[in-house]
Amino acid sequence: MDPWYALREIRKHGTNPQWWRKRFLTHIVSRYYRLNPPSSDPLVTQDWDNVLLLDACRYDLFEDVLSDYPLPGTLGKRRSAGSGTPEYLKKNFEGRQLHDTVYITANPYVNTKLSRETFYDVVPVWKHDWDEELQTVPPEAVRDSVLEANDKYPNKRIIAHFNQPHVPFIGDVRLDGRKVSAIRQEALGKERPDPSERIPTPFDQLAAGGRTYDEVYEAYRSNLVRVLPTVTELLDALPGLTAVTSDHGNAFGELARPFPIKVYGHPLGILIPALTEVPWHVSQNGDRKQVTAGNPAQTSHNDDPSEDVQHRLRQLGYAE
Repeated sequence: MDPWYALREIRKHGTNPQWWRKRFLTHIVSRYYRLNPPSSDPLVTQDWDNVLLLDACRYDLFEDVLSDYPLPGTLGKRRSAGSGTPEYLKKNFEGRQLHDTVYITANPYVNTKLSRETFYDVVPVWKHDWDEELQTVPPEAVRDSVLEANDKYPNKRIIAHFNQPHVPFIGDVRLDGRKVSAIRQEALGKERPDPSERIPTPFDQLAAGGRTYDEVYEAYRSNLVRVLPTVTELLDALPGLTAVTSDHGNAFGELARPFPIKVYGHPLGILIPALTEVPWHVSQNGDRKQVTAGNPAQTSHNDDPSEDVQHRLRQLGYAE
């Protein structure tokens, strides 16, 4: 790192404890976990015909909601290999050729972090069914694309990547978070806003003391409840063995052991249980699929999403 850049950053942000916490997590804690990675359960080693991937859904949240909104099947637990979507995608799929699998995604990272040759086809729901008012992809749009893909590709496995319960919170309980007007300015090529002037996410607000645990948890929980009706529909509609799981969780101030530092949200490389323990709820509907591989379809994955994808990622609060 350029020492002069580091000095300028310290002068600019050095009195902000949240800035120091994030730098410590990025430069110290994440390196510790790279050298001492906990065991994990890669998706490719599990048994499934279909996967419904709920972005940023920690295990205990799913277990809590399931008591009020039961799903057919059996609940289990797995350990994710990543604490954020880019890390999850890399560790599960990078360098592989899953030409028996179609990936339907509301999350744009699938189109930027993986080779076009990874899956048989990728359906970018984030590109075609973005809701400008909600600033995300509603779960019903993912459901519709999954059902269409199931009819089109009856002999392919399906991964359906929902944005919920990841922010923005679009359930019955909503919280203000990072606004997108400045993000749109940047996406249009205008002056990049100063990160210190951005409105923080609800998890950032919790870290800074601007929100309570109960406020953020209830909105987070409500966002999971928002997606469950579509999950139920797909469990009833998709043939074979379907798993409901997640790429990672969200932290509410748990310690990044062995370091005495609290974690909020889901910073990359912080492989603590709050971020890596995810649900593995399985339900079987009829006979298992007769899955076959084939040459990649080379359709939607060949679109050049570079400008749109960065815009959407910023709107979701991913890109800095």
